[in-house]
Amino acid sequence: MRLALFSILSLLILSSCQSNAAPDDAADNTEADTEKTSVQSSEDNADANASENEESDEASGESVPSEEPTEGGRNNGNDSEEGSNNQSDESSNEKNATVFDIHSDAVQQTLFNPDGVKTENLTFSQDVITEGMSRAEVEARYGTYDLIYPGHGGPVVIYGNLGVNYSDPGPFMNGNKQTEETANPEENTVTNVMYYAGLPYEKVVDALGTPDVDVYETEGGPVSGQQLMKYEIEDKEDSTVIGTFWLHDNEAGEKIVDIMTMDDVPDDAEQVADPNSEETDELSEQEKRITQFIEGYIEELMAYYNGNAQNIMTFTRESSPNFEKISANKDSGNYRNHETYGINVKDVTQSDGNTYEVTTSRKYSHATSNGKRLTEVEYSIVETPQGFMIFDYQEVNNEPVE
Repeated sequence: MRLALFSILSLLILSSCQSNAAPDDAADNTEADTEKTSVQSSEDNADANASENEESDEASGESVPSEEPTEGGRNNGNDSEEGSNNQSDESSNEKNATVFDIHSDAVQQTLFNPDGVKTENLTFSQDVITEGMSRAEVEARYGTYDLIYPGHGGPVVIYGNLGVNYSDPGPFMNGNKQTEETANPEENTVTNVMYYAGLPYEKVVDALGTPDVDVYETEGGPVSGQQLMKYEIEDKEDSTVIGTFWLHDNEAGEKIVDIMTMDDVPDDAEQVADPNSEETDELSEQEKRITQFIEGYIEELMAYYNGNAQNIMTFTRESSPNFEKISANKDSGNYRNHETYGINVKDVTQSDGNTYEVTTSRKYSHATSNGKRLTEVEYSIVETPQGFMIFDYQEVNNEPVE
């Protein structure tokens, strides 16, 4: 009896334990099933939404941008910095484009190319700064110039290893603030490009070899006091193509090589001024530059005689016969109240590699001229790396104008 009772009690306890465990198991299974159902439902909904979006996109023909930030979007700050760095690198690369290593074979071949003396070619041909480019275009690409050889009619504007002549030299004259302010850089174009070394003499000679004519200082004539060295580029039948480097001494007394010019020097210089040669009405680029230079000089000369000149020494040198004559004219007092009514450049003749004889006629008046007069003057002009300079002049005719 006791055994039967004990068995019944044991059975009841066991049943009770099983009854309590069942809800927990059911809860666990339900939770798992619910999670699976939720995930599956989310995926189903996502698929459905994607399908709807695709249908909507196809219907509208437009793509719907995701609101989720892209990888690029997350790195916008970095991209901005990288973009800035890239722009800086590009600017640096553009600036470096004007650097031409004199030790380079390609640079040396261009330097010693006799075609550089032809009117239609640049003295130093390359594809970085080319004829016809505007100053605005040059400086937008390569930045502002590094330095200027001061002068008028042909100052050399230096960008890296490139020396540029512009069609309007006015903005590059010392103290010519008015011209700088009024000049249009969009219209001021490149007329010639030369090579600028900017290196000590030893380094240039190491790269190019010993010059055919080593460094010497000119004496007398229009280019007195200039340091030059010359390389013979081509020996032709009636002339020789010469490459001339201009030098100066720095503060330490070291010789620095500057601009290289190139000239086709006739074996007989008189052949250049052949009076029987046919001339065209169209002036060469060099003649245009000389004409512009003369016109600028006459305007400055008028201001000089009237006591208002600021830039007369950019047209001539104090030691030249020209300056001795015009300073004597001014000191006499006879040339005050000077006026110019017209100027005509009648003839430009190249008498030597970088020397020109220029004949002009000018209508003028001054305090003691007794009215308007017409004068004909022959100028001796030399082209230097600092631009054209008037060395001397001679008046060949002067008559009153009725």
